[in-house]
Amino acid sequence: MARTNSKLKNFYDKVYLKGEKKHYSKLLLGDKITEEKKAILGEVSWSGKKVLDVGCGTGELAFLVAKEGAEKVVAIDYSASAIEVANANYHSDNLAYRCEDINKISGSFDVITVVGVLEHIDDPLKLLKKLKKMLAPKGSIIVTCPNWSNPRGYILLALKDLFDAEITLADIHYFTPVEFEKWSKLLKMFLSWKTLEHDWGHGKKLIKDFTRRLPNVLKPLKGASKTGIDTFIKWLDSHVSELEGELKHNGATGFYHFRLD
Repeated sequence: MARTNSKLKNFYDKVYLKGEKKHYSKLLLGDKITEEKKAILGEVSWSGKKVLDVGCGTGELAFLVAKEGAEKVVAIDYSASAIEVANANYHSDNLAYRCEDINKISGSFDVITVVGVLEHIDDPLKLLKKLKKMLAPKGSIIVTCPNWSNPRGYILLALKDLFDAEITLADIHYFTPVEFEKWSKLLKMFLSWKTLEHDWGHGKKLIKDFTRRLPNVLKPLKGASKTGIDTFIKWLDSHVSELEGELKHNGATGFYHFRLD
């Protein structure tokens, strides 16, 4: 059955009720601000800005932006569980969390953030077009999402497309910078981009992730033995980490900044 954004709502409600730290790999979570969030916070001056955070989850990024001096931060998510957690943990006079659909949001914003969301949206370009209309003059849309133009992505997408393996629990789309370059032209917006978390894309964190992930991904497939998986992971560890450099396109997270002229 094909995934849709509406079907994912129940999945995320369960994740937030359970607690993110219990659901996600410890490789993904920690007490420190992630490289992804640091990049977002350093991308623009937030002082005096009106900000919309689309798909805010449990609210940490919105809170950090509010602390950076934004005039107003509106953070929305369609998961009531996420908003409940956000309201319980992050408070600021210039920050408001709302359990709301983006189609019911109005107003003009200097910066709109879309972090780990676009890969779960049925029609990503349609959403970007809507968000563009909500931008103030010289406004920005900052997007982050998983990037698949790296050894991790090539391997997992091969398993997905050749063997119908379930490589993620919630992603609908699997993006690389290629899609974003096309969208920038259609949107008629300037785009700058980079990728982050290179160790996850082709380094030691990839090896740790695959040691945990591949047995689960390959379990339904015939002929995928534990010995074969172990041999493959050892080969990756001795070759991929050595051969791959830190190139612009091969980090595990894509970072995209759309700007109006």
